[in-house]
Amino acid sequence: MDDQTLLPVGIVHLEGNGRIVKTNAWFADWAGASLDALPGRMIDEFLVHASEDIMSLDDSGPWVMVHAQDPSKAVMATRHRRPDDDVVVMAEASSRFSALRDLRRQYALADRTRTRLELVMDSSIAFSTATTEARLAEILADTTARAYRAEESTVYLHLPDGSSAVAAGYDGLEGRLDAETLIAMVSAPRRILKVQSEHEAERLVPGLGPAMRTAGVRAFIAAPLHHEEIDFGAFVSWFHHDRVFDDEASTLAEALAGQAAQSLATLRLQARLAHAATHDEVTGLPNRRLLEAQMEQIMRTTRCAALFVDLDDFKSVNDQLGHHAGDRMLRDAGERLASAVRADDLVARYGGDEFVVLCNVTESSVATEIADRMLSVLRGEHDGASSRAALRASIGVAIAEHAGEAPAELLRRADVAMYRAKSAGGDRFVIAN
Repeated sequence: MDDQTLLPVGIVHLEGNGRIVKTNAWFADWAGASLDALPGRMIDEFLVHASEDIMSLDDSGPWVMVHAQDPSKAVMATRHRRPDDDVVVMAEASSRFSALRDLRRQYALADRTRTRLELVMDSSIAFSTATTEARLAEILADTTARAYRAEESTVYLHLPDGSSAVAAGYDGLEGRLDAETLIAMVSAPRRILKVQSEHEAERLVPGLGPAMRTAGVRAFIAAPLHHEEIDFGAFVSWFHHDRVFDDEASTLAEALAGQAAQSLATLRLQARLAHAATHDEVTGLPNRRLLEAQMEQIMRTTRCAALFVDLDDFKSVNDQLGHHAGDRMLRDAGERLASAVRADDLVARYGGDEFVVLCNVTESSVATEIADRMLSVLRGEHDGASSRAALRASIGVAIAEHAGEAPAELLRRADVAMYRAKSAGGDRFVIAN
């Protein structure tokens, strides 16, 4: 083969170990070196296989190869083995390589987009099946870990007391940074945060970089959980390997976080509605409906007592000071009654100025002790209550004669005993016959 051929191809003669023997001018020009400087140098100083596996290759080629210092320059090469040397013949392929590479990336992006769309649709269905916040958090942690191929994902939720805690998943920083700090990174600005190095993390939040290094975290992506101006928390996916995020990563995080937050809002609305249906609006105590439902369950197997409480002189407070003052009196009475009973006893507002306390008892003395303590607390004689206005009440105490007694009968007997206490002047309790 004539090395001085005018064909627009590169020709390189090689020793078996890849050392250049001679080349033609085309290759020297493509390699960016003088023709005389190439002999004796290794071919892989100038020519390497493309990282993209665009073609299926065999031992002789053709191969797509790129310039070792300028990957945008590419050639299509074949290698011809001869007894004395090997000859590599190559033709310019930069434009073709660039087009093939872009096409492959577009196909890969389309495939990722399709996969992520399916994931978003599947997660939407999964979120809708969650009946508790804990279960929803577990689904979100699992979904985001799979979506990003992260070693772990953590879901942080705000608690009713204003603090925040891990609701699901494993804390990638192993507690080295508190949940509030992690949530604040994305919650206040309401942004998707992609961190790809310790240095980037340290610039963001002091102490975050060292925490990542100690925990072996190389990168993370975080998203806020918010819906209609309500902040619920955030999720964070942690990576123990180098991770570069494409533009679709933010879109996916936004979609998953938005769906989860909407489901959280629905769960909390359902919880509020369920609570409102079974609790008194004024006092916050269980209402008559919840009391009767629980009495049905408790009285099937357990001997218990019902204490029927009616506030003395409540009507005069309502008539003279108005309903707002009456509501304050009811709330105060409910709080005092709840503080006077045991942890397992049920205090409910039965209606008007009437309350019912249901408690498990083994003997009548326990019920009378509770009734006596309630009167004391209502009067303000209990520690810490002396500065509050004294309240008076009439209490009827009825003890179930046997397990399985009808709840309505127990309440009737307690109600009758309460009227006996009121007829006797009030501010006392009477035990039903």
